[in-house]
Amino acid sequence: MKRVIAVLVIVACVFGTRASAQEKSTNAKATATSTGSTSTSKIKLTVVRVDSEEIDGENGRGTNAVDGNPDTFWHTQWQDASPECPHEIVIKLENPTSIKGFTYLPRQDEEENGTIKDYEFYVSDDGKEFGKPVKKGSLETDKRKKTVAFEPVKCSFIKLRALSEINDAAWTSAAEIGVVPAE
Repeated sequence: MKRVIAVLVIVACVFGTRASAQEKSTNAKATATSTGSTSTSKIKLTVVRVDSEEIDGENGRGTNAVDGNPDTFWHTQWQDASPECPHEIVIKLENPTSIKGFTYLPRQDEEENGTIKDYEFYVSDDGKEFGKPVKKGSLETDKRKKTVAFEPVKCSFIKLRALSEINDAAWTSAAEIGVVPAE
């Protein structure tokens, strides 16, 4: 009987230590992911339209760009056709919001197809008239999340227009697109 109790105590200690280590590891990962983030966690974003999305060869739907999951991504069509850049995605903010930038996370798998190089970023009150871009430029070609700042502007819709891809291919992709709220 004493041996059974001793074995149970040892097993409990081993599993308790493992669970504690796993919990610390999970917390550290969550902290590392959210530290320094200028995320959109308080602003709900909804994709209104994309000019192209791959739905036959993979799940490259536009909605993947705002689903909060970096493992999914929007990808423009590549099966049966590969429409050339520019490509665009229009996103509605849940409420009119003053923003001071946007974020772009390239796809996080082993591929880089569709990673945006040159871009234009627009804002709108009605989702139809976007006027001139509030920001345009080139993004770094790595897989890290990019944050692009501009003068604060109030809007209800945003449009990210990809003018080119890092390898001069026809595609555009995005794991996550977000906005940076003005404080």
